[in-house]
Amino acid sequence: MPDFPVLEVQPDEVISDEAMGSKTKFWFRRGEQRWLFKEARGGTGEDWAEKIASEIAHQLDVRAATVELAIYEGRPGCASLTFANREKGDALTHGNEILAGMVLGYERDKKFHQSDHTIENILAAIRSMFPNDELCKASLTTLAGYLVLDALIGNTDRHHENWALLRKAPELVLDVAPTFDHASSLGRELQDARRQALLQNGRIGEYVRRGKGAIYLRKGDAYGENPLRLVEYGTQQYAEYFLPTLRRLPRVAPPQIKEIVDRVPQTRMSAPSKDFALAYMSYTCQALNALIK
Repeated sequence: MPDFPVLEVQPDEVISDEAMGSKTKFWFRRGEQRWLFKEARGGTGEDWAEKIASEIAHQLDVRAATVELAIYEGRPGCASLTFANREKGDALTHGNEILAGMVLGYERDKKFHQSDHTIENILAAIRSMFPNDELCKASLTTLAGYLVLDALIGNTDRHHENWALLRKAPELVLDVAPTFDHASSLGRELQDARRQALLQNGRIGEYVRRGKGAIYLRKGDAYGENPLRLVEYGTQQYAEYFLPTLRRLPRVAPPQIKEIVDRVPQTRMSAPSKDFALAYMSYTCQALNALIK
């Protein structure tokens, strides 16, 4: 299979900066499409982590933003195709805004250690937003699918601005927005020497289980729950929402995952990074498949 293409963003395509988040990013237009360029911070694999996550999500039939590898003025990054066209009246409401309207005392601007961002508070908020039983179940199943994806790739950044509801114009029907922003995945922050040491010493499982997420099990917990542990808990408590995505895991068995990872250009992702990502997802695939009854 050929390498994934790399979009070369031109200065005259740039529209505006994007303030949300911590990375350098801007909007650009190519033809009729509006994209968000996100520069990969030096020494990280934020660009390839985003691309792999997007490809795996689509294979798993998890609704996700379309992502391409990109470069702007020699700076590597990724480009995410917009799914909310504000110019046409689409409205995106992030999790912090939703929970601030539903949970007494919720601090919507709190960036870290927001222990009110619990799985139970999210469930209660969605149930309030979607009183129709069928729409509520569909919405919660979609969100649970995002958490299964997080567990598979080790996304530790599902904070309350990294999920949202979308109201599309002109119909103005409220729905769960596609999942987005998966740069904090697959050990993208590690140096190759550390990756090789973890692989050689058989410590992948330890690394997977040590990661802290941004959704909490209980208010007042010191840390967000590990993404894999969160799905293990969620499947025990709310199986009807989690099992539909878990049952689609055979679509991303190790051979399919390897094909995706292999298509990332070597200039973007080193051989140890690829070996580590494959070992990481081999472990999480096995753990997630064990939840299916």
